Amino acid sequence: MSIYPEKYGFVYIWYDRKYKRYYIGCHWGHIDDGYICSSSWMKRAYKNRPTDFRRRILTTDIQSKEEMYLTEQRWLSNIRFEEVSPNTKMPRYYNINIVGFVPWHATDEGVKTVGEKISKANKGKKFGPRDPSVGQKISESKKAKFEERQQQLGYKFSDEHREKLSDGRKDKPHTEEWKLENGKHMKEQWNNGTRKRAEPKTKMTKEEQAGLSSTRLKSRWSDPEWAAKQREALSLGAKSRPPRSEESKLKASLAQLGKPKTKKAINTVEP
Repeated sequence: MSIYPEKYGFVYIWYDRKYKRYYIGCHWGHIDDGYICSSSWMKRAYKNRPTDFRRRILTTDIQSKEEMYLTEQRWLSNIRFEEVSPNTKMPRYYNINIVGFVPWHATDEGVKTVGEKISKANKGKKFGPRDPSVGQKISESKKAKFEERQQQLGYKFSDEHREKLSDGRKDKPHTEEWKLENGKHMKEQWNNGTRKRAEPKTKMTKEEQAGLSSTRLKSRWSDPEWAAKQREALSLGAKSRPPRSEESKLKASLAQLGKPKTKKAINTVEP
């Protein structure tokens, strides 16, 4: 008999007081089993500053997984699309997918249909540690195929023969005659095109490099998790930066004298 109580489902909501951001989710288990959430974005934030997060249980003691996911969907339906990433730069929720679903293993029908298909596909397969005799048979089979291949090619070296060849090459310098003959063959290969140098890499222009960097940066910013993490890091860096001294401001002002004025870049860091 298990010392743990029977599992049940519950729906919860996390609140991040630093960014005033929420996360709604569900879990099949126990309220105090240590489960945080399934969002990698929120879990990274929670790992860095767990004291900023508070959890509240919305619904508990749900007796079936299907009902648990349906209950979660009812809560998620209250979230507007413009409140989640990537539809806004400062999302109100850590949730990205607010369209819930019921997985196949949460319903009896799904277990009977999909579960039976998986069971049939795995029938006859062995899982877990392999018996040493199986590895021995595979090794013997590969050795037999290698010997068969050697016979087809018309050669077969015994272990004694291999050892003699190895010993004969050890500490044996090349003679001057061999070096001259080898050099002659190498020159012939270079002249007839058998040997070729690797084609040099084409150098990109500054415009091409800037275009490639811009494309890569846009691709990164299109990832909502990366963008949110980057904005958070930039915001923390800006807040922790010490104020500039009057001497530093004067040097910066003098450095700009005589230079054409350009439009200021838009600050992407949210206050």
